[in-house]
Amino acid sequence: MSEFDVIMNDYEGQNGKRGRACVVVLGDLGRSPRMQYHALSLARQASLEVDIIAYGGSEPHIAVLSHPSIHIHTMTQWPKIFQGLPRIFRPIMLLLKPIIQFFMLLWFLCLKIPSPDVFIVQNPPSIPTLVAVRWASSLRNSAFIIDWHNFGYTLLSLSLGRNSRFVSVYRWIENHYGKMADGSLCVTKAM
Repeated sequence: MSEFDVIMNDYEGQNGKRGRACVVVLGDLGRSPRMQYHALSLARQASLEVDIIAYGGSEPHIAVLSHPSIHIHTMTQWPKIFQGLPRIFRPIMLLLKPIIQFFMLLWFLCLKIPSPDVFIVQNPPSIPTLVAVRWASSLRNSAFIIDWHNFGYTLLSLSLGRNSRFVSVYRWIENHYGKMADGSLCVTKAM
């Protein structure tokens, strides 16, 4: 029995099975093959209705698009007008972007889709994704599973430097909310 099965059995015993899962990708779904595979596995093998919340972009695999139990909900991308602003506004944009994404995610996770048994979220990005999905999982009494592709703070430190306050805050949030997960899937054993 996999870790996912154990978590789901615990939740089914406490809450009764709803027959739904939600896969969350704060990025281009077409460029997230692991998350597409999770959605297909949940729909095919677990016979769950699967809601995918992601940005548009490249086309997902035809099997995902054509499966009758998979429902894709596309969020609006961060407006490109903000990307062309002078560099002096970068700190403000670093704060504003996740706040807007956070509220957009909560809208989709708590109001737009039916309540799932489990949320599976791709990491990174950790901010605002882990926070929003954890809050939604608490509000909707659902399991919270993180698929760790990388540590977000290490990627952020490549552009901002290891000593950046943004990197320190990002690392703390990723660590704090990562520990709150009901389960984790990792790309490598090292993680």
